Amino acid sequence: MRGLLYAEIDVEWPEPAVYQEVTRAWLDGGFTALAGGHRRALETEPKLPPEAMRSNIPCGPPHAAWGFVSIARHDGRQLRRSARVISPRSMSWFLNQLADPPRTATIDLSVLDERGYPGTNVLRLKVDRPEAQDWPEAIDWAVLSCEIPERDLVDPARQEVVMSFLRNVGEGLDPSFAHITYHDGLGKTGLERTLGPPWKFPRETIPTSRQALRGYEWWTICPKELVDAVGGADALRAGGAFHEVVQLPSGALWLQATEHYRDYGPDAYTAVFHALAPALPPGTPKHFDRGESEPAERVVHLDADSVRRSPMPDRTEPETLRGIGTPSN
Repeated sequence: MRGLLYAEIDVEWPEPAVYQEVTRAWLDGGFTALAGGHRRALETEPKLPPEAMRSNIPCGPPHAAWGFVSIARHDGRQLRRSARVISPRSMSWFLNQLADPPRTATIDLSVLDERGYPGTNVLRLKVDRPEAQDWPEAIDWAVLSCEIPERDLVDPARQEVVMSFLRNVGEGLDPSFAHITYHDGLGKTGLERTLGPPWKFPRETIPTSRQALRGYEWWTICPKELVDAVGGADALRAGGAFHEVVQLPSGALWLQATEHYRDYGPDAYTAVFHALAPALPPGTPKHFDRGESEPAERVVHLDADSVRRSPMPDRTEPETLRGIGTPSN
């Protein structure tokens, strides 16, 4: 287990007042829930040098907590970003900025290395409005994302903290999709990274996420529009592919494959694939060679369209991806 995980909730872009409420719950609430000790250190210990945001100088003493908040807005010509080192004053500025919805709002946390520069990633919380290819147009969607070390889910106690936070936010929304996957820097699901050509990006798949699931992972939210397609909550509970199936207030389904993230292996994700195949896009994922430092994708190499109404076959060796890289022959 290594690297970063990427958790995401997709929802239609809300009105400014609702946006402010949702983003405060995600950013401010996530900061406290997922990195409360880090927050206390930044807000109570000596202020770190703000000039470190603009100059190549140490950001503070070795191994200290460090972080910044940033807001990005489009001025009609380009995206302009304002960033500040975290302190009680900068957090107040940051949260007040949410009243006028920015293009992107981010909290980025790390621990300084032995030289006083940002080292180990602790947490990144972000609310983004995905961009269309041509400015200043953008799709009317909000993406709430969170980057965390994989060890945070490997540890059952930390897993409970993370999932409780996601549940608290998810219950107050009407999500079109949500999941946890490996972080690739593009916001793609494991299925989107392997299904093509044509290779689709989130700006293309998020607008249709109420018509087809973007993917399937250890934790997935299926929107209310696709509940009937997958047979409903009772059928998914009876099918045995999920440890937990919960109908959220919106009607969407909260789906957790195994009790513990660390147990999510080929048998588990094969069962999830077959359970959710009726709502997945057609096509057979590609095999890719895996770099030594890259985790294997948890994707089944079958066309969902071919198994939509078929019973799950016996599989002694479920098909898995060997990872991200160059397609194998």
